[in-house]
Amino acid sequence: MNKYRKFKKMDNKSYSDVTRFLKETTHLTAREWVTARLCADFKNLSNQSEMTWIGEKLPELVPFMDETYSRQEVSNARSSFKKKVQRSGTTFLYAYYAGLITQEEMIGMIHRIVNDIKKLMETEGSEIPQEHATEVQLLIAEVLRRINESLDEDY
Repeated sequence: MNKYRKFKKMDNKSYSDVTRFLKETTHLTAREWVTARLCADFKNLSNQSEMTWIGEKLPELVPFMDETYSRQEVSNARSSFKKKVQRSGTTFLYAYYAGLITQEEMIGMIHRIVNDIKKLMETEGSEIPQEHATEVQLLIAEVLRRINESLDEDY
């Protein structure tokens, strides 16, 4: 296997250092971030994540991970990642939907979020494909449009 280099910018960091870094912009731990990334990157021919293999190879693949994980530990971390993503999304959209933040504030937050995403992607050694970035922006715009329509219907 060629050396997996997604986290090379974290070569000299500890697990705690990485978690502190993540907590500056996300609700994720290093464990959740790493397992989600690896599950996305290592799939079998059936497009399923190789959780047992990932857990066994964790210290070889990621410089700040010192121990192996069982298949269940990988699965639990990935599940925790997905739950946090959903809760974060709910919090983000609720604030706007409920009128707790203005459209201008929402747009400002989205710009800051995009900058944070770029920082995270650069840290893990990934690039955001331009077509993917455009797709996400269009999706967010569509969600906000639907929220606005729903708000208009309520009045």
